[in-house]
Amino acid sequence: MAKPRRTTAPALVQRRHHRLAQALARIAQLERAAAPADVPPPSVTRRLNAILAVCAALLVTQDIEMILQIVVREADALFPGSSGPLLFLADERDERLWLRATRDGVVPPLSMDPGQSLAGRAYVAPRAMLLGAEQIVDALGTLTDEQSEQFASIVAPWPPRAAFLAPLRVEGQRLGALVLPGAAAEAHFAPHDLPFIQSLTDLAAVAITARRQLVRAAALQHDLAQSRSLHEQAQARLDAAQAQLLQSAKLAAVGELAASVAHEINNPLYAARNSLYLVEQDLPESAPQRVFLGIAQSELGRIARIITRMRDFYRPDRDELETTDVNDLLDETVELVRTHLRHGQVAVVRALDPAVAPITAHADQLRQVFLNVMLNACDAMPGGGVLTVTTHPAADQSSGGGVLIAIADTGTGIASEHLPHLFEPFYTTKPQGTGLGLAISAHIITQHGGGITVASELGVGTTFRIALPASAPRGHRA
Repeated sequence: MAKPRRTTAPALVQRRHHRLAQALARIAQLERAAAPADVPPPSVTRRLNAILAVCAALLVTQDIEMILQIVVREADALFPGSSGPLLFLADERDERLWLRATRDGVVPPLSMDPGQSLAGRAYVAPRAMLLGAEQIVDALGTLTDEQSEQFASIVAPWPPRAAFLAPLRVEGQRLGALVLPGAAAEAHFAPHDLPFIQSLTDLAAVAITARRQLVRAAALQHDLAQSRSLHEQAQARLDAAQAQLLQSAKLAAVGELAASVAHEINNPLYAARNSLYLVEQDLPESAPQRVFLGIAQSELGRIARIITRMRDFYRPDRDELETTDVNDLLDETVELVRTHLRHGQVAVVRALDPAVAPITAHADQLRQVFLNVMLNACDAMPGGGVLTVTTHPAADQSSGGGVLIAIADTGTGIASEHLPHLFEPFYTTKPQGTGLGLAISAHIITQHGGGITVASELGVGTTFRIALPASAPRGHRA
């Protein structure tokens, strides 16, 4: 039996070195094979960097036109073999595509329907695609002669030999399309470029959508502010109407009370006057009691006249209305309070416009209003001051408009919490006041078809403004 041959140490080492060399060669071969997959070529790196730059630019850009220009510029830079990118946006109402941006900024009024020509096909496509010469000729067959001329004026050479098409889309919503036609002899478009085209248009779609949402939000905010303003105005008018209605109800209650009191007092008053008359008939002419009976008869007569005025205050005859010169009436009223003004050290300034025409009114009732306002003004100036009385023709004086009256004082003023209640019956800030003076005054002015307002500032003074028409309304019942 043959003995096994022993391997010497040098041979074993040599064999191991050979195997190690084979393994190293195989590793080097695998590294060379893996290198193209791990390291992108320079063109891919450049495009990735361009996409990142576009993303950063679109994030800070708020203007849609600027967004479109950025997309066109970067698409042109990413694919130097193109003959000029064309960016279309869809009309939000009818989805018709309109050319919005080109390489050189020349944008003819070019539009087309979804599905028509290159832009229309890009708009309805699910993703970016690359068309060859034959497919382009087929797509361009749907253009009109005018559209072809417009394309030829901005794309050279025309027609292109190749073209990238990509929709602008976001969350299922289509916004437009990007058309990147290739020059006849320079285009080097390839399918592996499609993700870059689609990424660019997706970024543009996101930026455009964000901007539109901002615009819509601003418009909604503006509409909301307008709605709030209109609501506040309507609420103010409603509050004013309710206040006027409440005021009318209170005045009506005062009128009913006055009429009821007048009716109840008139009967016993009539009996008392008749009784005094009968007593007077039985007294001799020289009886000293006749003096006292005369006084009683006179005072009862005065009470009767007051009752009559109370009864007729809300029911005067229209015959009581007469042509009234407001300037003269104000002069007369100032003279009535002259002593009061002198004792209170109140100076009077009268600025009565002579252009004010006479009006048809109840002179006694207007005098009562003016007197009440002037006396209140004097009371508001315990240390003296200035009472200013002015008149002006109403704005429509040419058509027989009326008169505007202002009675102002430099007194203590009225606190803001009291102003809304000044014309309410029985509301008063005076210790001895009845709260009927201004309420009755407001009713008189209202029944004449006019209006009365008050403005006041504490420590500065108060101004009452009265507007009266040329004539009281038909059916006047002051």
